[in-house]
Amino acid sequence: MEPQPWMEQVQLLDCSGQVTHTLVLLLDGTVEVRFRSGIRGRIDPRRRCCLTAGVVIPPGLYDAAATMVPS
Repeated sequence: MEPQPWMEQVQLLDCSGQVTHTLVLLLDGTVEVRFRSGIRGRIDPRRRCCLTAGVVIPPGLYDAAATMVPS
């Protein structure tokens, strides 16, 4: 993915304090999800769907992304 202007960035931690995912709210209202493994995907948090083919997003990440988008 090309670098995009972003509005907000949140890091999610596991119980040992390690970053598991980074969520980046982009200007178009979508959220880029960066996994610890280096995989990146883009989701639409309002419709709770993944916009990147072949990337599986756990349900909890949709919940976290939805909190980033103004209602």
